[in-house]
Amino acid sequence: MSKLLPWLQKKATRIVDLESIGELSIPERPGVYILLSEKTQYIYPRGDSRVFYIGCGRKLRQRIWEHRKYYLQARDDPQFPYYWPRYEYAAAHVCKVCWIACRNEQLARDLESKLLISFANYYGAKPVTNGQGAWPK
Repeated sequence: MSKLLPWLQKKATRIVDLESIGELSIPERPGVYILLSEKTQYIYPRGDSRVFYIGCGRKLRQRIWEHRKYYLQARDDPQFPYYWPRYEYAAAHVCKVCWIACRNEQLARDLESKLLISFANYYGAKPVTNGQGAWPK
């Protein structure tokens, strides 16, 4: 995992396919998740990474399952317009996911900010599909 996520200073779950993940294997606790491409390397100012999105959710299971739902829809109907590039990237580049569960929502939000900053410090930019609103203050 350290080769795929060299900027990550926390221990995450193993990286799994979003398509084949079982709903019950994802905790219902708050946490942070990272979406990665199976093969595509995105070019950032200071290197290449498979990471295209870092997010958090009050309930990891619900949030990751929502990503899975839209990923499968975008994959099966590429003509349907999605307003969130993360779903189109997931469908076009085969999505994988890993996560870090937290004790509460505030810790998850704080960790998301730390991971976005860590990623940006390492690569010189935020992940390609993280919108401006997700940028830490």
